[in-house]
Formats: sequence, structure tokens, C-alpha cells
Amino acid sequence: MIGIDLGSKFLKVCKVLNFSQKNKDYSIVSAMVDISELDNSVKSSSIAALLKRLDLEKESVFLAVSGKDVINREIVLNRNKINSKTIKNEIKVEIENTITENLETMYSSYTILNNISEKDCNILFSAAPKEKVNAKFSLFQTMEDITVAGVNLESFALANSFITFGPNYKNSESIILINIGYKITNIVVLSNKEIVFLKDINFGGYDITKEISSLYVIPEKLAEEIKRREDLRQKVNFNMKNILKKTLSSLLDTIFRTIEHCITRQSIISLDRIVITGGGALTEGIDSFIEETIGIPTTKWNPLENNKVVGYSNKDLGYFLPVSLGLALEKEKK
Repeated sequence: MIGIDLGSKFLKVCKVLNFSQKNKDYSIVSAMVDISELDNSVKSSSIAALLKRLDLEKESVFLAVSGKDVINREIVLNRNKINSKTIKNEIKVEIENTITENLETMYSSYTILNNISEKDCNILFSAAPKEKVNAKFSLFQTMEDITVAGVNLESFALANSFITFGPNYKNSESIILINIGYKITNIVVLSNKEIVFLKDINFGGYDITKEISSLYVIPEKLAEEIKRREDLRQKVNFNMKNILKKTLSSLLDTIFRTIEHCITRQSIISLDRIVITGGGALTEGIDSFIEETIGIPTTKWNPLENNKVVGYSNKDLGYFLPVSLGLALEKEKK
């Protein structure tokens, strides 16, 4: 399976090869290209060219969607109502009481989570606009040798990637996993390797870049370099902490509210760790700033630094790959 993450700025492609079932060592084929200024017809050509360069032009692919127009809701159902014949209708009734969107215009799915009592169960419902999903599919209509096997939420792909390629502490801790993309950030709470909450917010690395560009009246390309390079920051007497204070308010507020929500819902007892990844995680000092502000240990995660990954040279690319990597692992479910 090929995982393709069509982000706001970059196209990321991954394929995972399992060389040794016994040792569980993986080799990863991946690439990334900037598609932010391309229209859909050119994006299709870019995807086809990239797959050909990686010798992956005759494969099945898995795609992902995200954004604030994607619905994620937790509901509680009596365990007696959880059976194959009635559960879809029960969930639909519950969800339609909490949303204004028309579910007929959306693709939806649900995941049964942990039991919260002897009688009740938590269920996570997700739905994405058909228009958004179909737009992803349309990019592959002219590719005769490519089959779109399915579409998942970025948050599920992110969790899938972390469960496979995350550090060992993931097995015993309650974690907020934060994927800071270019314009969208995925937030996933994991407890005992199970998703208990997820949310997308309109915040990304671009917000930090834009603030630097505006403050110093410099091109955004240079601002992006300053964001990641200490030598450039020293030349302009740059204070990264002040930038983070101004730009991370929405993210920090969401983290606080997420922790409170999950504890109130008894999804977790407490939060052990915050883990950040995505291109935005490359921002210098963002992990220590979040840790100081929230008061919870915060670490960065690069999936290519996992010791299961062998024979890979450009590990810096790993921060951009968690979603496409998680999509590529969909083959493991077959």
C-alpha cells in the first residue's frame, strides 16, 4: 500500500517494506514535493511523476482528509444497543441531535472505544464532506495503474503511525499526540494505545512563519529559515519565545481544553506526556515552550528515528511523514 498525504503545502508519499517479520525491521520508501502553488490538474501530474520516480506507479493508494469541516464526536451508548443490526441507527440518532450539518452530504464511520461503566460504552463518530473526499479521488482519475483503496482521517493515520513507530513509552502512558502541519494541526489523545479523542484545528507552521515575516518585514521563505536555524536567529537578535507566545495561543487553549475534557469523560486519569510532530515541530524551542506553559513533559517525535526503521538516510524528512506513513500501514490490516 502507498500512503499519500496531500497537505496544504506538501505532497508526501510513503511505502513501507517489512524486510524481516521476525525482527520487525522496516525499510521506507518516501518523498515530498511542494504543491502549494499548483492547481488540481498539475497536482495530478506531480503525483504521477513522483510515483514514477519512486517506481510506485502501479500500486494501490490510501488517502487522508482533515480540517475543521471534518466532524468528530464522542457519544455514550448503552452496551445493550451495540449490535450489528441497530448500532448505525442508534449512532445516527445521537449524532443528529448534536450537529447542524447534513449527514447525507458526508461520508461517516465510527469506532467503539473503551467501556466507561458496566452499562455504557464510548463511541467515536467521524464524518467528512463528500465533496472534500471526492476531490481527493478526482486527482487519480487519469492514472490508469493506480487504485484508490480508501480514505482515512489524518488523525487515525497519525495514531496508526505512532503506535507502530513511536517510542516505547507509548504503551504505558496517556499521551496527546500533536501533528503540526502547514495550516492544519491534528490532535489525538491515546491511552493504552487506543484513541480516546481527536480534533483538527486551524493552526499550523505557516502561522509562525507569517508572524516572523510580518514582524521583521522579510519574505516568508527567509522567515521559514529563521524559524528553524539558530545561526540566522542570532544574526537578527531574534526572540523565538515571543513569537511562540503570540502564535500558539489557540493551540495551547485546545490542549488545555482537551485534557480537561478527557479527564471529565474518564477517558484518561491524567496526562503523562505531550508529543509533537509534523513540519511545525521543527520550529526551534516549540517543545520546551509548550512544556513550560502546560507543565507536562513535551517531546518531539520523528518516526524515522525509530530503531525499527533500517537503511534510511534522510531522517529529517521524518517529521513530515507521520500521516503518509500511517496510511501506508493500512496494508497491515488486510
